[in-house]
Amino acid sequence: MEYVSPAVSTIYGIEPEAFLGDMQRWAALIVPEDRDVALKHMERALHGEPAVHEFRIQRHSDQAFRWIHNTDFPLLGHDGAVERIGGIAEHVIEANLAVEHQGVLLAELQHRVRNILAMIQSLALRTADGAVDVEDYRSLLEGWLLALTGVQVLLTREANTGGLLRDIFASEVSAQAHGGDQFELDGPDIRLSPKAVEVLTLAFHELAANALKHGAFSTPMGRLRASWAPFEKEDRTWLALDWTEEDMPRRAPPIRRGFGSDLIEGRMPYELGGAGKLVIGPGGAHCHLEFPLEDGESILETEAPVPTRLFGGTFDMTDAPDLTGLRVLVVEDDYYMAGDTAAALRGAGADLLGPCSSEEATFELLKSSTPTHAILDLNLGGGGARFDIAHALRDRGVPFIFLTGYSSEVIPTELVDVVRLQKPVTFRKIVEVISRL
Repeated sequence: MEYVSPAVSTIYGIEPEAFLGDMQRWAALIVPEDRDVALKHMERALHGEPAVHEFRIQRHSDQAFRWIHNTDFPLLGHDGAVERIGGIAEHVIEANLAVEHQGVLLAELQHRVRNILAMIQSLALRTADGAVDVEDYRSLLEGWLLALTGVQVLLTREANTGGLLRDIFASEVSAQAHGGDQFELDGPDIRLSPKAVEVLTLAFHELAANALKHGAFSTPMGRLRASWAPFEKEDRTWLALDWTEEDMPRRAPPIRRGFGSDLIEGRMPYELGGAGKLVIGPGGAHCHLEFPLEDGESILETEAPVPTRLFGGTFDMTDAPDLTGLRVLVVEDDYYMAGDTAAALRGAGADLLGPCSSEEATFELLKSSTPTHAILDLNLGGGGARFDIAHALRDRGVPFIFLTGYSSEVIPTELVDVVRLQKPVTFRKIVEVISRL
């Protein structure tokens, strides 16, 4: 590498001077899965063919993973032979993530729209079963659509955190009652999950619509009392809720009873894991509901999925064991293996000693520093397996593992209890084994 633009410090998180010289310095920043392909594209440019490719790197400055769009091209001399290779690197993580996130958003939108349309279809069919005539059907279906709209508005306004039970009650009941003196709401402030908001809003809408046609709200003298309270059951907090209508003219139970009963006694237990009972008599309706107060998503929520994250290669330690507080010595003479192992350990929170590529460098480091853990390659620089470092670490009480291509037969008897990871091995596996020492 002869020249690097100052802009590389922003993209790679390393000073331009660090790139000059051996190409391995550049290649070591590329994640393992992408490295060979990137180097092959360089070979194409070396043979006179322009090459355009993308790969991932891990920046030195913040250990973040980034996508690079690279254009490599040959620079020819007077005789037409390739004298140098030029390259243009473009940081494209935002564009790549935006495209991927757009796909996630589209898939989520399709999923939710289909679910909402399926719910509307179900409501339309069930409403038709109980409607007296076309006008009655129109009115009932309009009411359901308005109720669904109200749920969606509530979940959007509350940033999909659910809603207060009292607000949901008041919204549905006040729309049907003659006035505020016709109903009484008695219970503590309870915030419901989005799923509970969806189910209960439709249940209250059905109860309130029935009360207007046949029950407490069909006469100014009728009254509704709704009460609720939390209670403990099966080591969980549940909510008990009662809807009771009083003081109304005696009349025959309404014909359109099946939909409400199915909603309260069928959908409630199925979607909220609770129980519901609806009794509609000549004097009005009594409904008892109880269900656990647990999280649940509604198909009417509108919050967009979390933007896509860029994950790196095999040394991306997302969700790996936390090695914070550990100081790990890496002894490995392979440049890429040493650098990648160190990157994986740093990604898991560990502090690094080394990497060291030789026994001499390792013992020099151990004069001034003591690791809490170590990873040892057995064949440093050729010549077969050596165990001087292993014995020195055991004398100090430092736990370590062997990371080697050798089989177990080469391990001396006094060290057979040491964990041996056979190359090749995933870097996540290395982190997991270190966490268990």
